[in-house]
Amino acid sequence: MLIRRLYIFTAVAASIVMFLSPASVYADAAKNTGISKQIKAAGEYKNWEGVSSVSQFLDGNGNYCFACDSTKSVTIVKTKNGKPLKKRMTLKKQKPLFGGVACDSSGNYYLVGGKTNKSSDYKKNTIFISKYDSKGTHIKTVGDNGSSSLGDWYTQDFYTQTPFDAGNCDIAVNGDYLAVNYARHMYSGHQSNSVFVINMKTMKKVKLNDIYSSHSFAQRTLPYGNGFVFASEGDCYSRAFTVSVTADPASGENTNSDIFHFWVKKNALKNQDMQALNNNFAHMGGLVKAGEHTVALVGTSVKSLSSKAASEKEQLFIQIFDPAKDLSQPSAYVTSGKRSGYSGANGNEKVTDYGVKWLTGYSGKYTILHPQAASDEMGNIVILYELEKSGKYQGVYYMVLNSEGKIIKKKTRYSATARLNPCEMPVCSGGNVYWTGNKTKGSKVYVYSLKLEM
Repeated sequence: MLIRRLYIFTAVAASIVMFLSPASVYADAAKNTGISKQIKAAGEYKNWEGVSSVSQFLDGNGNYCFACDSTKSVTIVKTKNGKPLKKRMTLKKQKPLFGGVACDSSGNYYLVGGKTNKSSDYKKNTIFISKYDSKGTHIKTVGDNGSSSLGDWYTQDFYTQTPFDAGNCDIAVNGDYLAVNYARHMYSGHQSNSVFVINMKTMKKVKLNDIYSSHSFAQRTLPYGNGFVFASEGDCYSRAFTVSVTADPASGENTNSDIFHFWVKKNALKNQDMQALNNNFAHMGGLVKAGEHTVALVGTSVKSLSSKAASEKEQLFIQIFDPAKDLSQPSAYVTSGKRSGYSGANGNEKVTDYGVKWLTGYSGKYTILHPQAASDEMGNIVILYELEKSGKYQGVYYMVLNSEGKIIKKKTRYSATARLNPCEMPVCSGGNVYWTGNKTKGSKVYVYSLKLEM
């Protein structure tokens, strides 16, 4: 048992070219929002994520926005060219727990919320999607009990008792559909992820075939074709970064593939060694669009799939792949690189990961925190992360890769004092990568940007 404790791809300016030169990326000054708030990810602990108190997304016109959670409401802050606008909107929360916010092409907002069910009625809904119009007026709320992405063979013990537990909540919009991939505590006492998809026009739920990872410490959602790609960071079933693909949500069909595995000592599950199982020596980064038909998974992990993993430092890596192909074969990957060893809940399964490209080689004095990623219309991938040296904060760093995984801007420090928004992916708009964060000192909230130009 687990010890208790948006990415929305959108088109950007057509002036961005496929290959950026190193001189074409630069940092803009931080924009003060006038808000004072310590941005935290509720529930973040060691190698599992939490839900940030600030959600980042694009509005119906492609402008960067962020939403600040409070006890009874959520404040929407819009920006123009990265500058926060004074006029703000308030969404009244329909449920007490905050998951995140998204917006459709018509300017309607969607607030994902939840509540804990303390009764014995497992059929009660505990996760909700509330729709608001462009002025913030509530239209309708639809709920789910955590069964919408489970196979029919799962019992009610696998339904959601408490959403947003020991993981995050990631939201994406694609056409008429909105998808949520979130962490939850089940009635069984264990933790996993669950996926909740709705048709935004009808506000009806979509039933998927089987998307389930236990335990699941981080979740990502990405528009792909007419459907979505989901990613989960699992520690047991499966012990891997798992990718699930639904080409057409209306079909209810999806595929699941383990593409990057984690080592564990032998017989960990058999011996009920939860401390060993919970440590997967990795952290989820971003799941972003790369080429026309390819997707990139960015994260950190130790390099070995052996007992060496216990003494290694996590390094940045990327895998670029075609979700429509067989991800157990090297031909599905654009990037090259292979790692083999042992994984599985008891550490006795021989596995091989393909397309693994390592991006850093920091010494033992350094620790990478909060790996994140965003991509532009041409598939240029911007990777951001925080860095510590011997426990001392070094700042936010970034690098840029093209759609094939070639580094076109080597790792560079963005700022010694900026902080990333923990467990929330940055957003690309109009040739800029945006995020909302604090500085190392104080609680003032800033909009940060990284500009990409010809």
